Amino acid sequence: MEIHTAGATVEVYASMNETEGQLEYGFFRCHRGYLVNMAYVAEYDSGSITLNNGEHVYLAKEKYGEFVKAYMRYLRNGVGADG
Repeated sequence: MEIHTAGATVEVYASMNETEGQLEYGFFRCHRGYLVNMAYVAEYDSGSITLNNGEHVYLAKEKYGEFVKAYMRYLRNGVGADG
């Protein structure tokens, strides 16, 4: 699995489930192959999430409603990329 950070791409040998279980608040599994850090979401629509660096990741249609709720909750808590 590849983890994309602000400065590098890191390859790790772990399952998505293992990785998801180790992450703290602020991450969302938007598709079977993607976990996104809410701090770096620039915009989204019903099929994809655009990150601050311009990358697009898939947003599964069945996850859209759950993502919107989680993202709004994240924004309400005032947590940003710098904190």
